[in-house]
Amino acid sequence: MRFRRLRDFLIYVIIFGCIFAIVASQIYLTLSSDSDTEDSALFTTSKTLSFTGVIVRDESLVYTSYIGDGVLTYDIGDGSRVSNGSSIAKVYNSYTQIYNRHEIEKLEEEIEALEKAQDNGTTDYVQPEFISTQIAEQYKELIADIRNQDFEDLNSERVELLKLMCILNVSSNVESDYTDRISVLTERLNSLEVSLVNAVATVTASSSGYFTSVVDGYESDLTTDGISDLTVDDINAIIASPQKDTTISSNVIGKLFSDYTWQMVGVIYTDDRYFVNESFDLTFTSVGKTYTVTVESITATGNGNEAIIVLSCDQMDETVAASRVVDVEILFGTYSGIKVSRSAIRFQNGQKGVYVVSGGQTEFRLIDVIYEGDDYVLSAVTTEDGYLSLYDSVLLDPVATTEGQSTTDDTTENSAESDDSEADDTSQEDEDNN
Repeated sequence: MRFRRLRDFLIYVIIFGCIFAIVASQIYLTLSSDSDTEDSALFTTSKTLSFTGVIVRDESLVYTSYIGDGVLTYDIGDGSRVSNGSSIAKVYNSYTQIYNRHEIEKLEEEIEALEKAQDNGTTDYVQPEFISTQIAEQYKELIADIRNQDFEDLNSERVELLKLMCILNVSSNVESDYTDRISVLTERLNSLEVSLVNAVATVTASSSGYFTSVVDGYESDLTTDGISDLTVDDINAIIASPQKDTTISSNVIGKLFSDYTWQMVGVIYTDDRYFVNESFDLTFTSVGKTYTVTVESITATGNGNEAIIVLSCDQMDETVAASRVVDVEILFGTYSGIKVSRSAIRFQNGQKGVYVVSGGQTEFRLIDVIYEGDDYVLSAVTTEDGYLSLYDSVLLDPVATTEGQSTTDDTTENSAESDDSEADDTSQEDEDNN
């Protein structure tokens, strides 16, 4: 009986001892500053390059020969294509004439919307639920434009919302038609048309091309043929003064450029040259618009990693047409991989990797770097044996290698030097050995 009790006691002691040892070891690994760990996880990032660019085109100024009194109004918007002899702008004898024409356009749009709303071909087959959804979406667009102070298309969006609401009213028998409202609007339109007089002058295009009303004084200085002659000082001077300090003639009303293609030049600071002749997305950061550009050249200046970059693009709109100096960002690509802190990276037998905790032991796992950030790298996700995997517990700052591992093979990554240089890696190992 005594032997059985002693046996049971020893068994309990052994079991509780094992449990205590496991708990203590886990607490130690958690609290030890030399064993801080991080579970490896998937991370996605983008490689970008930001700089201030100068848009270069072959431009010619547009003049008006009219020298009398009057008010100028444009028939086309910035970035619009014009043909030789087509009307660009008109001169009227007063602001009232311009205002009346603007009001006539608005009235015509509203009348057209109301006529569409009460047309049987529209209302007989419409589903109220579908129209309600469209109304909600149109309302959101309208509010978004107001918040963003984007008023260019505000009236057309207002008219579209009006049309949808009127269609819903007629199809739901809330209204029978809008004849009375159309009559009131038509009467107002006719009275405005009676007051119109002809323009005192018309400005026409002297050649085909794209037009913008914005001029900055660099139209004669910047040409596509002269891009190769631009220096860093030239580019920085334009960026510092986007509007050239010269007097622009009062009879200049805008400029034409014959081609929808344009180029951009800027000063960058990077050792990368591999993306020449490649196409990337270029974002105008101030307005959030993105264009597809091709890197034509990157020319080192001899001043460290400073270089002049030249881009080309064949997309034209009002933003590009009216711009000269813009803050931009090139998106070179998006990368996904296992995020690894630089402090965790070590070398073993000349191979880059990290130490992970597995089953209470430390093991060296290789990493395949596909992207480098400031304080981390991304390793390719692979199922190959010996490589870091998702959810491995990585030692962030290991101060010792596994038991029996020679310390001459365990070195810290020197983040100030190139990770891809075998000479740098060897130098770092020698420093650690010493």
